[in-house]
Amino acid sequence: MSPDIAITLPGTRGRNPFKITRFDRQKDAVAWGKALQHAENATLFQTHDFLDYHAAGRFDNHHLIFWVGEEPRVVMTGAVRDVDGKRALVSYPGASYGGLVYPAGLSFNAADHLVNTLIRHAKSEGFDQLILTPPPSIYSTWPADVIVFHLIKNGFYYLKREITQAIPLYYPDGDIFKTLCNKTRTAVRKAMKSELRLDEDIELSDANLETFYPLLLDNRARLGVTPTHTLDELKKLRDLIGDRLSLSLVYYKDTPVAGILNFVCNARVLLIFYVCHDWDYQEYRPVPLLIYHTMQWAYRHGFRHLDFGTSTLNMEANHGLIKFKENFGSLGYFRDTLAIDLS
Repeated sequence: MSPDIAITLPGTRGRNPFKITRFDRQKDAVAWGKALQHAENATLFQTHDFLDYHAAGRFDNHHLIFWVGEEPRVVMTGAVRDVDGKRALVSYPGASYGGLVYPAGLSFNAADHLVNTLIRHAKSEGFDQLILTPPPSIYSTWPADVIVFHLIKNGFYYLKREITQAIPLYYPDGDIFKTLCNKTRTAVRKAMKSELRLDEDIELSDANLETFYPLLLDNRARLGVTPTHTLDELKKLRDLIGDRLSLSLVYYKDTPVAGILNFVCNARVLLIFYVCHDWDYQEYRPVPLLIYHTMQWAYRHGFRHLDFGTSTLNMEANHGLIKFKENFGSLGYFRDTLAIDLS
């Protein structure tokens, strides 16, 4: 859908059309949804259905709506946090992505006004710092850099730049298998010839989540980490946004040996949030089979990218993880966090 110029070109260089208010759940829920409906870079993580999974009081929320007249045009999730002794407005500690969410075709002048409006608001509310983590470019229908230009121009700097890896789902002939590297093709063929059974996009029942979660917990424990969500939190997410989650499981005979949980972030991007397996069955290659079928599922449902998630931490690369994801045809994209010191 082409940008609506009436929406994306408000104001002139000398006239700022935006006013800003703090989101009030009681009166602004419809306005928030309307802004998201017209946004070109909105994700699951800006919806209040997702945000509501966080326990009340976990974050000191400070969500913002930018208005042109009576129309909500731009939104930003935010929370108040102490960052190294500074009172910071952060977007958003309980989500993968935050930042300004705006209509397609945003003009240079409108972007300038948006950034200045945000900075003035943060100063007036007594914040010492602003920290933004916008979605990578693959989440946008009409990618553009005018917001980042004005952030940098007004004093923002890159707090960190990570690489998220995503598979571009562009297959003119529909042949996904040939895009895999030789090693991965061999692994998928082996999995297909074994006694593995794939249950794809299954019901998010308590029983299926309770089958998946022990696999995830054990898999992460062997890596020395814990999952982002507890089992109860996954069930709560299911209750809130079940239509935007997709779970698949792999069985060896009747034993569950691998699983994948994907988030439908927006119409363009499917995000692999969790993939895990039982190490005792690794020889059957259930994970390559899962990912290959996820690629097919995402392609059939019209997604343009399959996001594997980040493969760097504080600019340090996990080379083994990067190579594994590249074997499926993934490319690297910036996942940036920008900050400005206001005091």
